[in-house]
Amino acid sequence: MPLSTTGRVFFLAAATFALGIFIRSLYVLPISFVAIAALAAVAALATWVVARQPVYIFFGVALAALTFGVVRVSVTPQELPSAFADELDTDVSLTGTVSAAPDIRESSQRITITVSKDNATTRVLAVVSLGTPVSYGERVTVRGKLTSPQSFATDYGRTFRYDRYLAATGVFAIMPHALLTEVAPPYGVWAHVYGALIGVKRSFLHALGLALPEPAASLAGGLVAGGTEGLGASLTSDFVRSGLIHIVVLSGYNVMIVAEAVLFALSFLARRAAAGIAALVIGAFVLAAGAGAASIRAGLMAGFALLARATGRTYDVTRALVVAALLMLLWNPLLLAFSLGFDLSIIATLGLILGVPLIEPHLAFIKNLFLRETAAATITAQIAVLPLLLYANGLFSIVALPANLLVLPLVPLAMATSAFAGLVGVVLPALAPASALPAYALLSYIAWVVHAAATLPLATVAVPSFSFVFVILAYAFLALPVYRLAKNKKPALANTSASQLLQ
Repeated sequence: MPLSTTGRVFFLAAATFALGIFIRSLYVLPISFVAIAALAAVAALATWVVARQPVYIFFGVALAALTFGVVRVSVTPQELPSAFADELDTDVSLTGTVSAAPDIRESSQRITITVSKDNATTRVLAVVSLGTPVSYGERVTVRGKLTSPQSFATDYGRTFRYDRYLAATGVFAIMPHALLTEVAPPYGVWAHVYGALIGVKRSFLHALGLALPEPAASLAGGLVAGGTEGLGASLTSDFVRSGLIHIVVLSGYNVMIVAEAVLFALSFLARRAAAGIAALVIGAFVLAAGAGAASIRAGLMAGFALLARATGRTYDVTRALVVAALLMLLWNPLLLAFSLGFDLSIIATLGLILGVPLIEPHLAFIKNLFLRETAAATITAQIAVLPLLLYANGLFSIVALPANLLVLPLVPLAMATSAFAGLVGVVLPALAPASALPAYALLSYIAWVVHAAATLPLATVAVPSFSFVFVILAYAFLALPVYRLAKNKKPALANTSASQLLQ
């Protein structure tokens, strides 16, 4: 089904807005370029008002959106304010507010603190000991050496731009070895609400620890609440090598499973009431789990689907994805160029929407509908993210496809049984180990597949560094069959169990 003119203008504006953000994130453009582009946009739109030729509105909207993208990045902080830059590489004492959930690692915890000085505000990442009690919203003082984040070489021949990774979260300086003391307790409604959500997550993870031995408890926590804490370096490496790391970092897949479960549990309520409660639960889940880029994207799309269901309107999954991405980029434009998680989430979802109709007809030999849809979605997502993933980390997992096919069908059941074990652990700790037996069996199987796949000979291949131009060419090549399909019919996301909410 061909797009209407309005639809074409919408997607063109979205694409050029993103292009403007991407260019400005990497390069500083002269103000003259922005001014000329803005004037050309106004001229093109004015001409369209008179001539009513589509070419003018397309040209005008493209230039206007491109300019807006450039301006949006230009007004976003991209470096440490000068008030703090003078204190780099010196021992300092800073007082501020804990502005993100503590990131607990195996031997330390990383605390994001918003600090102000001389009318300038920024964020600092302080690495403190595990024994230091700290909560979201607290007023704290940190003491230590203030340094700039540094890039470092990875094991597979890539350079990880740690500075850009942190910049996407508004952090431009770190204290690698900080001492933290509390100045004042959390203040304000939001601090207490978000702090309560974090507390619920911690209680749930503690209950999983009572119900399951390690590493099953940490794997269950990763599946349900996201995160690799407790898995250990060896098992985490196995997840990376097997191409299954996405199931323990709260990807959009996990969020959609939770959304499906919530809707099923509320099916006895009226449609609007169920949609409203489900939206609140999904929002709370995404926040408690850390509000990563992939989970926010999935949460927004779930919210749009719930709104469509409540109002009886048609839900267009492609437009929902684009609107979700635009809202996230309006809020934080640095996500596009500096957050690999955001990019992979958008590309994987777009691949599912456009690619599953191409792949599924070739899998007719798989008679079971659920397995066929899972296989089509897995193959499509793996192909969609491959060019960018190879460019970013240089690791090609030969076993990723079969490993995903063996594990993904059981992830919803593993999440459900793990959630049940955690809830029993909260309410009746003595019964937690017995209630966790089904979860333990499934988690043990997943861990076995992950380890077996990762340790196979030639399970992974290191790919030499290559130009980003080849990434662009690869996606242009992948777009050809999608374009041919679009000429005949409108692509639709396959009706997999994790995507039914998006229908």
